[in-house]
Amino acid sequence: MLRIMFLFLVFGFFACSPAERPADKSVANPEPNATETTPEPNMYVEYLWCSNGENFSKEAADARNAMWVDAVNNLGMKDMGASEITPLGWSSENFDRVSVLFWENKEARDAGWDAYLNSGIEERLNEAHPDVETCGGEDWANVYPTNSYQIRQVDLSDSFTVGYQFCNFNEGKSPEDLRTFIRGPWADFLARFESENPTMTFGTSVNVPDFDDEAVEVHEGVPDTFDYLWVNLWGDPSQRDLGWTAVAEYGQDMMQAANDVSSCVEEQVWSGKRIKTRS
Repeated sequence: MLRIMFLFLVFGFFACSPAERPADKSVANPEPNATETTPEPNMYVEYLWCSNGENFSKEAADARNAMWVDAVNNLGMKDMGASEITPLGWSSENFDRVSVLFWENKEARDAGWDAYLNSGIEERLNEAHPDVETCGGEDWANVYPTNSYQIRQVDLSDSFTVGYQFCNFNEGKSPEDLRTFIRGPWADFLARFESENPTMTFGTSVNVPDFDDEAVEVHEGVPDTFDYLWVNLWGDPSQRDLGWTAVAEYGQDMMQAANDVSSCVEEQVWSGKRIKTRS
């Protein structure tokens, strides 16, 4: 808990509400006169492991998703967004894909889940589309909530690419050092990259686990404990290679600065598709 609260104090200083800025804009460098009020994350993001059932097919899953979207909208959760991400170039024994839910905040998430579990929607979905998929595990044990600091937001296309790195602070380093990195070397790199690629669709967030990472099941390539997830998002999947080309050409100092602060596992890349937009 101390780790999570400390991250709140640091990340809150450069995170602002999505309603306060247009999408596809960096917020790594806030205005000099910005007030440092009580920090809060600007989104709450959950990950649910999903496995195919015996009756799974793309058509069956699409039909189930359509019914689910209508049901949660009718339940009053139009402001919740949802996507599905599937491992790209790798696979897991734990799941076939992951559902990602985007909530305005934790309070909205708690109210949404309470309404959902008492609505009977899950039961009606399974009756209408039996054995198509199972998400969240037994008793929802494979639901992983995070407090998300959207550093640079981007408008998603229906298909996108996302990369996750699970990171721990190096000895003697702290969230303050990560904040310095984001406002310095990373922001400088991004400014040049954006000037050379004005139509890029790149987004970044730092997601802090809101669960006991020592007590949950993790999938392949994820450390038993981690301080945060560094998330790279490409609204246009074809543009991801542009980023790595830029890193190779003029981003090595930036990468070294990042490595001085944290040790991160190799990036896991996923292909994503939007299931439900936030109204």
